Amino acid sequence: MSWLVKGCLAAAVAGFAAGCAQTSTLTAPAVPAAQGSTSLQPATWKALLVAADDAQPVFSNAVDALRERLMAFGLSAGDISVLKADSSVRDAVADRRNIERQRERLAGPPGAGCFVFITSHGYPRGGLVVARSRAVIGPGYLDQLLDQACGERPTVVVASGCFSGVYTADRGMRRPNRVILAAARSDLPSFGCGAQERYTYYDRCFLESLRRGAPWQSIVDGIRVCVDAQERRRGDPASHPQAFIGGGVAQLTAF
Repeated sequence: MSWLVKGCLAAAVAGFAAGCAQTSTLTAPAVPAAQGSTSLQPATWKALLVAADDAQPVFSNAVDALRERLMAFGLSAGDISVLKADSSVRDAVADRRNIERQRERLAGPPGAGCFVFITSHGYPRGGLVVARSRAVIGPGYLDQLLDQACGERPTVVVASGCFSGVYTADRGMRRPNRVILAAARSDLPSFGCGAQERYTYYDRCFLESLRRGAPWQSIVDGIRVCVDAQERRRGDPASHPQAFIGGGVAQLTAF
């Protein structure tokens, strides 16, 4: 794979400096797809939480808080994988190697749900940045990873970062068994990456809106109201969070 010299966008409109780095688009190796079928409500879940950048602490903060929330919902620690760019543990670092290894961790019994949460800076028309690998998680790569790990099982993906609407807009990603949430329209930044912040606007609103047993559409509506209020209060332009809910999981509720 060739490596392209590009600038990694930190949070352009918010005024944070962009770091110049080599980036590449991740591609997934070919492996057999996991088997399974969409069900209305999984009995168990496999979760992957990724803080893919460590330029500010907001990303790791969100992953840590979400892990605690999922455990409070009844998920076992063994069913929740956490990767962070600032981890000092080799196998827990958010990088290309460890993300690709998660295909096996996400694979579960038929009917088990898949939940993937990725928070990072975003790259225009590319996807979310994996800082430790100077790479970008493109929609095609994420689609393949989910297909290989989760198959047709109910799958929820949360992509939090600037321009993350590339995932909801991608035709390959929009499958009947998937719920996809994104922090911003594909041509817009999202906000809240300052060192003084605990979470980004979107991550804060996702955590506040996430309720066990709530329909995902209700959670989406709550996030949009919350993000809009944050942006208006801070005087930031609208980021227009996006969502796609597949027909096969229209009645799916959170955990």
